[in-house]
Amino acid sequence: MVAFPTVQDLASAETDQVMALWKGLGYYSRARNLHNAARIIVGEHAGVMPKNAEEWSALPGVGPYTAAAISSICYGEAVPVVDGNVQRVMSRLFDIEHAVDRKAGKQAVDEACQMLLDVADPGTSNQAWMELGALICAPKSPLCAQCPLMDGCLARERKTMLQRPVKQPKKAALAVEVSFSIALRQEPNSPLQWWVERRPEKGIWSQLEAFPCVMTPLSSEKEAAVNTGLFAERDANDARFGPVKHILTHRRMTAYFEVVQNPPTPKMPGRWVDVSSGDANWPRLIDKVLPELRAWIVKN
Repeated sequence: MVAFPTVQDLASAETDQVMALWKGLGYYSRARNLHNAARIIVGEHAGVMPKNAEEWSALPGVGPYTAAAISSICYGEAVPVVDGNVQRVMSRLFDIEHAVDRKAGKQAVDEACQMLLDVADPGTSNQAWMELGALICAPKSPLCAQCPLMDGCLARERKTMLQRPVKQPKKAALAVEVSFSIALRQEPNSPLQWWVERRPEKGIWSQLEAFPCVMTPLSSEKEAAVNTGLFAERDANDARFGPVKHILTHRRMTAYFEVVQNPPTPKMPGRWVDVSSGDANWPRLIDKVLPELRAWIVKN
């Protein structure tokens, strides 16, 4: 907000600047979408913000929840806001047996929200439902005795509160091994440098900078061996730097870094960066071990 106080400021910013400020927050697609949305608002709508949920939904990265929240709270549009708290309240109030992340369950929740929305003051109404879920209708210990809907709650009547809402089982995060290849060069009277490439526009660490890498699935046996210490920890005399453990939403990463003597022709845009003093838009996995990694490079 300090760097880009207006939508025009954000729209005119360079991608590298936006990504650098977002570094460490995760979900990097949000930064790209925010930047692209600002450019669309300035370039196609003369800097005027959308006024309804349909127009907001047309912008990159704006889903039904965000669109409804902005349009109802800021502009008074009578559309329900459905977040996890609201899903839980409606699922318990009407004892919805369908999974709320499937079509039938989502439709049941949406219909309940639409029926109970105060169209005269939708912003306050939506915030009230969200607050009820956050403060009273809690996931594990609902305060039913304090709930204004206690007498009409079907899940309370049927003793199914803790079974609502129903959701599909989450997929387990995929274990992967990440092998980073570090290419080095040192020209006469110049500092030691390493090659850093820009990540693709889509995928993990999109539009950040990192060493070229290969990701391969990691067997459960090998991951267990790393976790129980059967693999060597970082060693200044080892041929590889690692393992470095890092967890993303859908990935459990075990990373290693290795210096390559004859690096192949780079496939992605990139640049040479001073090892000791240069900086890049590193992903968190690299950024958190950068001092150790630099020391290992210099020593080897």
